[in-house]
Amino acid sequence: MSTSSLIQNLLDYNLASKQELKELLNQFNNDDFEVAQYLFENAKLINERKLIGKAFGDSINTAHIHLEKSLFQETALEKFDKEMVKNLVCIPIYIFNKTLTVAVSDPLNKNLVEKISKICGMPISPVFAFPSEIENSIAIQYGSGSEIEDLSNTLSEGHLFEENMDIETLKQLSQKGDIIRIVNGLLLLCLKHEASDIHIQPMTKKISIRFRIDGLLQELVELNHNVLLPIISRLKVMANLDITEKRLPQDGQLELTLKNRSFPFRLSTVPSVLGEKAVIRALGSANDSMIMPMEELGLSQHNQALLEKVISRPNGVLYVTGPTGSGKTTTLYSILGKLHNPEINIITVEDPVEITLDGVTQIQANKKVGLDFTSALRSILRQDPEVILIGEIRDLETAKIASEAALTGHLVMSTLHTNDSIQAIVRLIELGLEPHLVAPSVYGVVAQRLVRRICDHCKESYTPSQDVVESLFYNIGNTPVTFYRGRGCKDCNHTGYSRRVAIHEVMLINDEIRDQIAKNASIIDMKREATQLGLRSLKYDGILKVLRGLTTLEEINRVAGD
Repeated sequence: MSTSSLIQNLLDYNLASKQELKELLNQFNNDDFEVAQYLFENAKLINERKLIGKAFGDSINTAHIHLEKSLFQETALEKFDKEMVKNLVCIPIYIFNKTLTVAVSDPLNKNLVEKISKICGMPISPVFAFPSEIENSIAIQYGSGSEIEDLSNTLSEGHLFEENMDIETLKQLSQKGDIIRIVNGLLLLCLKHEASDIHIQPMTKKISIRFRIDGLLQELVELNHNVLLPIISRLKVMANLDITEKRLPQDGQLELTLKNRSFPFRLSTVPSVLGEKAVIRALGSANDSMIMPMEELGLSQHNQALLEKVISRPNGVLYVTGPTGSGKTTTLYSILGKLHNPEINIITVEDPVEITLDGVTQIQANKKVGLDFTSALRSILRQDPEVILIGEIRDLETAKIASEAALTGHLVMSTLHTNDSIQAIVRLIELGLEPHLVAPSVYGVVAQRLVRRICDHCKESYTPSQDVVESLFYNIGNTPVTFYRGRGCKDCNHTGYSRRVAIHEVMLINDEIRDQIAKNASIIDMKREATQLGLRSLKYDGILKVLRGLTTLEEINRVAGD
């Protein structure tokens, strides 16, 4: 087997064996691109796909760009319409120094690069991406709310969808091409804006479609009220729910399938006086095992050192607290990624399992068959684990088993819904867990929130008023202070913010705080003790991120309190 640059790269990255590559070269007539594309489209993990792309890109001396995690500039996308990019098999990404960076599947094709440059009227910097990556990105990035609204109005003309339709009529209705395009369009729009949820809200004269983007709801689409029934029916069919049941809440899961990729969503429907409301939660990608490294969680050096001290222990409980959608699962899996190695046995019980991690035993809770957190935990302890992750502490029995497991030599991690780290301790006691069991078992608590990040494309500095400075900093005098904000642009939908960053409060449970817990001290006394011992609050961490230019004071006040 002759060793090309690609083949050597694949071997170096341990992406295939010599025998596998020999067979693939024979199958694809020694075509390196076909071999790389086959491996890419059959790779199960996102990190494997990234390495395969890098291996091929390096072999042709062109950077591979992972489009699914790229930030697309609206001004770049506007250089081409959807049909153009589909025909050219390319997609523009961003403009920098009057040069347009474009992902193409054949960056060495000079005629193609010249043609793209001529169409957009500016120099081109080509990067490499596989055709399926480009096709998926076109579907996502070129979706528009106006297109969905037009489909809704067209479908409503001359049709009246009655509430008392029989099941066969509802099923036929849910399979109509326009309904499928509307629902898929909403899911694609969710991916485009990296929204966490879609709210389909029936109103008197319309359907309001709101997307939770960077933590806040934004209405991006309005649909004709007449299409509510077929849209909800389509979603229920996709989630295998009862399409005739409109009086009771229902929950299920559905998937949007693109080219070699599937994106899972969780569906919840509830009845209302104006019709059923649906909320769709984006769960990431079903084909991904994307674990964010702990170093990228946004922890300050102080908080990172405290957290690493907790997880370096062989036993104890670590709680991650915060409201729904505050990134608790991301943090826990980042910790699991750091701890994960063949020498230790890690078992999780979750509801649902949102991220898969190869080599970790992950148990999906299933109340229908009697498999809840408590029963699963009893079995887990007989599986000889070193590390246990419990999706959430919901009752006394689960909390008690977690604490007892920590006291018998296990590192246990879980989540709680509380406002800060001290309240996590109080919450456990309120559940009925004895203070003398909480005190020796809990070793650390991480409280966190997500705040909106300033848009990099319209970021500007400013000097805050002296009153604001003096309210934040002690004895600062005339020391100059610089804050940042976003002016608002197309790339951030004129909000001044794009994506989010976490703020944290990490409390290490030491002997002094443990003594307070055992004495069943008040929350005020515990907080005073923790502060004297160096606890840095969520607000404190937020102000540090304001000074670093990551977010704004208004965001910190909104999330952590004024």
